[in-house]
Amino acid sequence: MFWWTALIVLVIDQLSKLWAVSALELDTPVPVVSPYFYLTLTHNTGIAFGLLSGRGWLTIPLTLGVVAGLIWYERRGRHPRTIRLLTGMLLGGALGNFIDRVRLGYVVDMFDLVVWPVFNVADMAITTSLLGLIAFQMFAPAHREPVEDTQS
Repeated sequence: MFWWTALIVLVIDQLSKLWAVSALELDTPVPVVSPYFYLTLTHNTGIAFGLLSGRGWLTIPLTLGVVAGLIWYERRGRHPRTIRLLTGMLLGGALGNFIDRVRLGYVVDMFDLVVWPVFNVADMAITTSLLGLIAFQMFAPAHREPVEDTQS
């Protein structure tokens, strides 16, 4: 599930970006549900929410570390399906934006909710997976290991 989820997120992300680049004009909003939702092609040279504009390259080593950590974690053992789904989404999203940053020098964004920075499928996968992992950590039943008696 981990690998398939990552692949599906990556493919949908890259296809949606190819479509946006071919169908939309840069920085020209196209109303979908006006005045709440537009398609607006933007180039994000920074990191999340446009922070560090022009310094997005700083995320390249961080992304490589996250990707390596996720792959190591997946190979480490059996995990609940929910965790495998969420970590696969995180991997696919991280790779989607990584590919843009290395190939283009910026990340292609297109979904514009007006009150939120413009984002893409990879951003949705990353945000959803992180929120899901936090919720899983907070609300999933704890799997406790039996405590050994050390006084024997």
